[in-house]
Amino acid sequence: MKSIVLFNPKSGSVPADARAKLTAVLREGGINGADLIESDPGNCENQLKELADMAPDLFVVWGGDGTIRSALTIVGPITPNLLILPGGTMNLLPRSIHGEKAWDMVLRDVLKGPKLKSLSAGEVNGDRFYCAMMAGAPAYFAEARESVRRGDLAKAAAQTGAAIEVLKTMHLQATYSDGYSFAGTALPTSSFVGAIIGSLTKAGRGMEVASLANPTTTGAMNVVWTSFFTDWRNAPGVEVAPATSLDIGAEDGGDIPVIADGEHMQPAPHLHVTFVENASRCLTGSE
Repeated sequence: MKSIVLFNPKSGSVPADARAKLTAVLREGGINGADLIESDPGNCENQLKELADMAPDLFVVWGGDGTIRSALTIVGPITPNLLILPGGTMNLLPRSIHGEKAWDMVLRDVLKGPKLKSLSAGEVNGDRFYCAMMAGAPAYFAEARESVRRGDLAKAAAQTGAAIEVLKTMHLQATYSDGYSFAGTALPTSSFVGAIIGSLTKAGRGMEVASLANPTTTGAMNVVWTSFFTDWRNAPGVEVAPATSLDIGAEDGGDIPVIADGEHMQPAPHLHVTFVENASRCLTGSE
């Protein structure tokens, strides 16, 4: 059995002795001689492609949300043997797939009883995400959140001030289609527009779009800090609807900041979001 593990030792929650710990858990599961390879941050996508071309029987990727999103996009559609492990700070993607399990428990469970899971996705201007995307003011609040996590409170305060200004001045206009009537239904004009995918939606499947009408600083920060994992959608002023596509533009025609699965993406004056069924696949434990 050929096994490859790509891990990022500099990722948020990957320990310094990651190689030794990986080796121990793999041996415990009966896998010896796995190729343990450190990720190359400057060449991650090509590295993933090259390793996938080796057709491993098990391809484990342990890193942050950005690395995992790339793995699901590049490797997931072409192999049924991809396993992603939580190694980042937020771990949006692994939590949506494996729940709150630690990386070693996920690995043990999959080695005992692997189960193939199909994943849906969204695409924003051609770039895929598997949990959620947020356009507008949340992208600025997210920068402040990361500064808080790094302990740079002065920078976080400045970024929060800038985010509050954007919250008051940015006006996004969004229309969506449900795939049945194909009508362009409008969401409330807001500085906050988002889309939620799959298991995070109320229905547990498909895509939902959301707008936070008249957003307050507290309301916007709550959404960013919880990253869609709490039931903020029941809060006053939030409008949520099922959709298959979403179009977002700014009244002033300027570029719109956007984050998807916790990662900043290329801003643009227009954002086109579509739902993709069966976009990728990966392994989960049968337990």
